[in-house]
Order: sequence, then C-alpha cells, then structure tokens
Amino acid sequence: MKNKNLFKYLASSERDLLWGLIVDTVGQTNISMDYEAYPPKVGHPQDYDFNPQNGRILDNYQLIYISRGKGKYFISKDECIPVTAGDMLIIPPYMWHSYLPDKKTGWQEYWICMRGPNIDVRFKNGFFSAKQLIYKVGLREDIIQLYNQAIDLAISENTTYQQALAGIGNLILGLAIYYDRNQQFTNDVMVKRIDQARVIMRENYLTGISPREVAKQVNMGYSWFRKLFKEYTNVSPAHFMLELRLQKAKSILLNSSLNVKEISYMVGYDDTTYFTALFKKYTGYTPLAYRDKFSSDEIQNTIPFKKAEKSIPYA
Repeated sequence: MKNKNLFKYLASSERDLLWGLIVDTVGQTNISMDYEAYPPKVGHPQDYDFNPQNGRILDNYQLIYISRGKGKYFISKDECIPVTAGDMLIIPPYMWHSYLPDKKTGWQEYWICMRGPNIDVRFKNGFFSAKQLIYKVGLREDIIQLYNQAIDLAISENTTYQQALAGIGNLILGLAIYYDRNQQFTNDVMVKRIDQARVIMRENYLTGISPREVAKQVNMGYSWFRKLFKEYTNVSPAHFMLELRLQKAKSILLNSSLNVKEISYMVGYDDTTYFTALFKKYTGYTPLAYRDKFSSDEIQNTIPFKKAEKSIPYA
C-alpha cells in the first residue's frame, strides 16, 4: 500500500522562540521506484524546493530519516556518500547539500526542520558536527511514531503546538545520537564487560573499591578497560565512581544530621579534608554550605546542628 505524503510548513512567534526551539516544517514522503521527479513538485514553498543537481542552502537544522530504500547524499556536486534505510541525515543550517533516492528502490523519507538556541548549543558543544552528517539510527518504529506524532500536531496547530513539537524534535535528536552511538558497540563482546563493571561499581562504590580492582574482576587489563569504558560512557572509571559517591554524599547531607566526617567515611573517603575539597571542586560548595543552601526548611529545623560544627574549616 502506498503511503500518503503528508507535510506542513509552520509559522512561529517571537514567544515560541523564547522556548529555545521552534519547528519550521515536518513531514513524510513516499518516493516509489522509477520515480519521475524528486522531490515532488506539489505544495513545497520555493525556499524548500530544490533541484538535486543544484542543491540548496537552508537556515535551519534538518533531521531527515530514511526508513525504506536507498540513495545518495551529495557533499559537493562531484562527491557523494551512500544513504540506506535506517540512516538519519542531520544537516546544520547554511550548509550546501543535496540528496536523492535511487531510482531502483525509491525511498520513504521523514523530516523535521528546527532552529533555535537549544539546538545551536548542542552543535557548539560538539554533540553533533558538520563532519558527521549521517547517523546510523537503524530501522526504529519509535522514531517513525515520533515523526508521525509531530505531523499530527503540526496539522492540528492547536494552541502551544510549537512547544510540543519542540519536545518531539528534541527526543528525535537525542535518540539519533543514542542509537548511532550504541550501534557502534552492538557486536562488541567487550561491552558486556563494561556493563558488568558498572554493576560492580554501583554495588560496591561505598566499599572503597578501586577502578583497577573492577578491571580485574571483569578480566581486563586496566589500560584497555579504562579506554573502552571512556569510549562507551564518555567518562573515566574513576570519574564514574566519583559521581556515584558525590551523589550519595549529597543525598545524605540533605536527608540526615550526620556530620561531614561521618559522611566522608560512609562514601569511601577516610580523609575528610580530601573529601571536602573534592566535594567543593565538583559542586561549588563545601558539604556544610551545600546542606545549608539546599536542604528543605523542614529538614533544617530537625537537624541538631552544633554551632561549633558550622565553623569547622573543612573548605
């Protein structure tokens, strides 16, 4: 059964942009094999229409998902890279581009085009890059459902639909990098050891276990373990354990009357001064200052602080 082509080009207000992300267009198109023209010449504004031989430049981010068929993405008029089902093109604004499906297969494409400071900062901070335009998302029913939900919202144009569309666009963007990143590790048996290591850390981080001991328990040399762990999680094993300990310390500070020395010992640090320095480095507060600032009034009133304890120079 041939899928119906659905798309909508949208207006937005200055208030919508204050949300941090707005959607300019969303849609889907089924391109059959042996098609006569691409893209279809029906209903697309002049700014979005293009001749694949000439390419185009747009002022927003495009997330184009191919769920069937194959084709080509042109980096320049003379150079192209293959696009297959399960690929998502993420094209930043003001970048020349062109693409088209293979006539032998056609393709099914979904798209959402967005702009705003929220997505700008993700490119600025290196989560996405013009150096990687194709993300290996895979054939994902949840991705297709999100595009279809976005299309339904756009067609209805109910009040505050732009904010709902922005949420869907954000989720598509997050899932794209999630699926692409994890697909790189799908067939790597070593990932099971990293998952095992994280379980060991979560179950033993209060015991003072070291990353080297964790590596030994999963039968890996420490250098290789550390490299693979950081590639997979984006943090080193030591930092992963530090985060677990600091999260636990913050919870104890906010929900108990234990003093800093007791908390330091509970989360695996015998040296209170060292613990306090670490805590301040990563939170911006000494433990007692953190408790004073963030614990609720109800907890504050029930914690039997000693006046002398508040003046202990832990920082």
